Amino acid sequence: MNTVESALRGPLPTHGKVPLRVAAYMRISDAIRSRALPPASLLPSESELVDLLGVSRTVVREALIFLEEDGLIRSRKGIGRFVSEQLPRSGIEKVQAAEVMLADGGTVRVERIERSLQETTASFAAEALHLAESDPSWFIESVILRNETPVALVQEHLPTPDAFAEELSAVAAILADPPPGQTILGAILAAGLRPSKGVTDISAGTAGTHRAKLIEASAAQPVLLLTRTLQLNDRAFYISKILVDPRKTHVSVAHSTF
Repeated sequence: MNTVESALRGPLPTHGKVPLRVAAYMRISDAIRSRALPPASLLPSESELVDLLGVSRTVVREALIFLEEDGLIRSRKGIGRFVSEQLPRSGIEKVQAAEVMLADGGTVRVERIERSLQETTASFAAEALHLAESDPSWFIESVILRNETPVALVQEHLPTPDAFAEELSAVAAILADPPPGQTILGAILAAGLRPSKGVTDISAGTAGTHRAKLIEASAAQPVLLLTRTLQLNDRAFYISKILVDPRKTHVSVAHSTF
C-alpha cells in the first residue's frame, strides 16, 4: 500500500455524528496537510476516492466541493483535480493538536514536561469538566518546539479514567500510556476520535515566572492564550491552555465552509 492509500483508505470516523461529507473532507484535508498528498500532486479520481473512503460518489463530490472552496485543491478541465501549490494557512477553526496547528512548515517536536494525576482540580478546569475542585484529574504539560525553538506551552486537563463513560475508554487508555512526541489531544486525534463540539477562547496575558522559563521568555512577556474546551458525545472531557509566544509564531483564524 502506497503513502496516499495509507492516508486515505479505511472507514470514515463517525464520532459525534459527523456527516460523511465532512468526515471525507477531513480525511482528504489531513492527507493534504500531512503531505501524503504533496502540493501540486494529482488527486485520486472520484471513483478511486469512493473505493478508498468507502462512501458514495455523492459524498465524495460534496467533499471535493468543500476542498476546492477552501483552497486546498484546484480543478483543471480535462485533466483532473490537483492539490494546491500554496495551501491556505490552517488555524484554530479546526480541532487540531497544538503541534499541528503551530507547525507552519517547520520541524515540530513535543517535549512533555509533566504528566501527573493531581489530587485536586484547578477551578477553571473543574468548571469546564463538571468536576468538583476536590476531585482528582490528569494534568499534562508540554512544550512545543519548532526547529528546536520553544514557541508554545500546552497545559491539558482531563478527568480520571473512572469518570469516563464506556465510549471514552480509548481516552482513558491514552492517559494510562501516552505515546511520546505528542500532546494528549494529538494522541486522541491520531486514535481516530473526533470531538463533537469545541470552543476556543482567545485572550492576551503574560507568561509568568514558571511558564516563561519553559518557553524561554521573560515573566512579563505578553503571550496569546488559547483556552480550548472539547466535548465527545456531549460530554466535556478535555480542556487545555495553549500559551503562544507571539515573537516566534502566530495563530490564524481561517474562514471555511463549515
